[in-house]
Amino acid sequence: MKKLKLFQEALKREGIEAALVTSSTNLFYLTDFFASAVLLVTPCESWYFTDFRTIEGAQKHFSESGVHLEQADGDFVPIICRLAEDLKLSSLALENNTLTVSQFRRYTETLPCTAIFLNGLLENLRHQKLPEEIECMIRAQRIAEQSLKELLPMIRPGVTEQDLVAEMVYRLYKNKAEGLAFPVIILSGPNSSLPHGFPGTRTLQPGDFVTLDFGAKIGGYCSDMTRTFALEYATDEMKEVYDLVLKAQLAGIDGLAPKKTGDEVDNAARAVIDSTPYKGTFGHGLGHSVGLICHDGLRASKGSKDLLSVGNVITMEPGIYLPGKFGVRIEDMIWLSPDGKQNLTAFPKELTIL
Repeated sequence: MKKLKLFQEALKREGIEAALVTSSTNLFYLTDFFASAVLLVTPCESWYFTDFRTIEGAQKHFSESGVHLEQADGDFVPIICRLAEDLKLSSLALENNTLTVSQFRRYTETLPCTAIFLNGLLENLRHQKLPEEIECMIRAQRIAEQSLKELLPMIRPGVTEQDLVAEMVYRLYKNKAEGLAFPVIILSGPNSSLPHGFPGTRTLQPGDFVTLDFGAKIGGYCSDMTRTFALEYATDEMKEVYDLVLKAQLAGIDGLAPKKTGDEVDNAARAVIDSTPYKGTFGHGLGHSVGLICHDGLRASKGSKDLLSVGNVITMEPGIYLPGKFGVRIEDMIWLSPDGKQNLTAFPKELTIL
């Protein structure tokens, strides 16, 4: 379990005696096993507690891992307190980014040791993608692209947004996605000016922009892409806006680099749009990190002090939104690899009229 060992090394480096992992995303990240569970980790050992529903699968999964496995039906808190006492821990680091206030209070009131904070240590590890994680994301992205390719002939006047969502979901699973990265967004005409609107019963019309934002999951890892198409024809204004969004995206990608802040990268793209009469129509951030969840913590947005580094996967997704008329967004996933930037998205992004 390579990622678990990396976490143990990080605990040792930070001088943390032990950590309790309770969030489902971080549990899966460390173990590649999904269950209702908790994991107590020290720099040298780890203990995984799960219930009857998943204990058999856990026994097979952890059989050669060196992880101590126990069945624990019901409340995990007393078991963790007992283990903390057995290990004579003086402190235990909790996931303050994900625990609820009531959960945190319960642990602090019950533990026989001092509760301290992990302060995003696990999330920071998750941002540094390993080659095997990137491979999962590429596979998920290729499934998404194949599904979009199959859907294109169905994007025509007379179908509804919901019709297309249903077809896209079917194709993602038919092409062997293990899940959806997030609910599929397909918006048309004036609805496309809503960046994260809800697909409805609107019927597509000639002259619409149609925006599709979707992703697949493989091995727990997400893909995320957006493409905007014109239906039958595009006006001069539509062409102008599309070209401007694409230029902004390319500028953002060009400005993306390790040791830059999210604000600096965002500004590289935003400046392209803000230098035109369309200033103020790009109202969201340029991008975000992607991983086990679609919005995985890092932000490439105005004011963001997040420092990007090698291993990050960041979306580049500028947009222009004109209420009552249309919207355009183009989104790729970019990996800051040890050898430079790599665009994980292969689908064409020049203006396509269907």
